[in-house]
Amino acid sequence: MAGVYTPFVYWAQRKDKLSLKVDLRDVSDPNVQLDEYGLTFRAYGFGAKGQHEYGFQMDFFKQVDPEKSMYRTTPQGVEFMLMKQDKQWWGRLVEQEKRPGFLKVDFDKWRDEGDSESEAEEEKAKRLEAYRQESLKKFEEEMKEEMESRAAIKYLKTWWLFAYNFFQFMGYSFIFFSCVIRYMMYHRDSFKNTWEFTGQMVITCQLMSFLEYVHAEVGLVNSKPLFPLLQTLGRNFILFMVIYPEELMYPLPVVTYLFTTWSCIEVVRYPFYLFNLIGKENLPAKVFKVSQWLRYTIWIPLYPLGFLLEAYCIFTAVPYYERSNKFSYQFDKVRFHYPLMMKLYLMMLAAGGTMLMKYMVRQRRRKAAVKRGKERERATQEKAAAHQHID
Repeated sequence: MAGVYTPFVYWAQRKDKLSLKVDLRDVSDPNVQLDEYGLTFRAYGFGAKGQHEYGFQMDFFKQVDPEKSMYRTTPQGVEFMLMKQDKQWWGRLVEQEKRPGFLKVDFDKWRDEGDSESEAEEEKAKRLEAYRQESLKKFEEEMKEEMESRAAIKYLKTWWLFAYNFFQFMGYSFIFFSCVIRYMMYHRDSFKNTWEFTGQMVITCQLMSFLEYVHAEVGLVNSKPLFPLLQTLGRNFILFMVIYPEELMYPLPVVTYLFTTWSCIEVVRYPFYLFNLIGKENLPAKVFKVSQWLRYTIWIPLYPLGFLLEAYCIFTAVPYYERSNKFSYQFDKVRFHYPLMMKLYLMMLAAGGTMLMKYMVRQRRRKAAVKRGKERERATQEKAAAHQHID
């Protein structure tokens, strides 16, 4: 075959068949002529000499069955499965005694006549076991990477929640102590400057509180998104739609009382969240128990008080908005009367407040049930230990 290179051909045999692999990549539409006595191959592809035309011709040592034989083209080469007619072990592949230089033994598939089926099965089992071990190792590496990724995410999540809760705690602590200390120093005269001293901090903390809904929605915290959303929307409506737009509301005592009540709730709530992030096992037991008790107890007087103060803010603000006509608009014959909307909001406040307090009652009962269960379990263990000691 002048001008045609010869590719390497790897062969192996079983008792009933031969396998050939032509080491020629990127082959398409090879010219194959196969009969019972020999094989002629020609194709264009990438072999040992690069991208050229390759071909070979061989006469078999014995006869094959071309009807039952087959071949396929893969990206790595052309593979032949040739079925023997006599189903006997061959001494060589080609008719000539001297093996051609391009013909190589495929040791991965080779079997000698003396190899038993059990050896073949054993080899197959070894390969399966090696594959299983390799798959297991790969799975363990993937799991390790996933665990490291989860640990990194958990680390970032913990620090983000810690930073958020700490910021809110410091902000509400500033509001609470500013209102209380200034009242102790100036009594009722402190009311007129409450907004000046605490207004910006209240706005910042209340806007930041929208993140609590986001945390619950994306799964950063184990909480239902509805209740943080209700509380945040309710407070922000009072702050941004009732108090902030009307400067005459700033010096009223109800604003100071409301800010003090809100901040008193939060200076108890956020430390409890911080202690949970730190881990109660890393804290003195009494500190965590006191924090937990305050979290699920102090709301009992303060939540109803906060709702009443919010309602009183609306009643107080309605005359101001009626005189100023802020947020009230006339659309042809239809008029939007904002003070009326404020009065209607009172019904929403009552419904939302009731839902929120029912939720807190369920939370408190759940915590109490968990505590009683732990106490019963501890008592049972102590009793069992006492009986064992007596025995």
